[in-house]
Amino acid sequence: MPPTASLLMETKDVTLDAEAVFTRVFRMDFTQPGFAVMVLPAETSSHELRQHMAILKARLSKLHAARWGEGLEYLSLGRFDQQNTTRLHLDGAPERSFLMLGYEPTQVRSEFHIADFTRCAHDLGISPSEFLRLHNPMFSSGAELLRQYLVSLSDWREDRPRIVVINNSMAAQGTFGATHGVLHGATILSPDSQASRVINSTMMAPARFATCDPAMHVQQFLATDEISGQILS
Repeated sequence: MPPTASLLMETKDVTLDAEAVFTRVFRMDFTQPGFAVMVLPAETSSHELRQHMAILKARLSKLHAARWGEGLEYLSLGRFDQQNTTRLHLDGAPERSFLMLGYEPTQVRSEFHIADFTRCAHDLGISPSEFLRLHNPMFSSGAELLRQYLVSLSDWREDRPRIVVINNSMAAQGTFGATHGVLHGATILSPDSQASRVINSTMMAPARFATCDPAMHVQQFLATDEISGQILS
């Protein structure tokens, strides 16, 4: 497993680092990790964090359009105060989809987990969807199979705002626009009912998968002070 420090990107300007994020996340082979973690300056406010997320999404959309002729649109937007341990999983979304999470600073310690299930599927000679059907990581046998493909971040600057971009795809290799997805999960090490662990969550996909114009919901997501769950879904 690479050292945690090498997987974290210190950034002040997400626009300047967008191409590096695109390379890490929108991968066509297994030389890249399939996710990126950007650590923002400590003074970044919640509203500024979400603005950075929107700016980064716009830049990634342009890069995606340049590569595959189609931009990215939001499928969901939400804000959650979450201290639940989650097993390795894909979020429910189209087979080509990308998750962007904005973590606000917290005293609640956690480990963040990424499992390269598409690489495991490739090594087994099966498709990503077949892997999930045959070796569901929600069960111990599937999780054990992924052990050598697992990266766990235990010291990932939870005292700072962070943007995490994850390839949530499961499209079969060789199909148009297919990139290699990963599973994600988290272990809460020190739950604290008196503390907050706020996650600003967005899901993106190629524009063909969008079913509505998200502009109004995006403005609400950027402006709200409420932590009320889904804004667009």
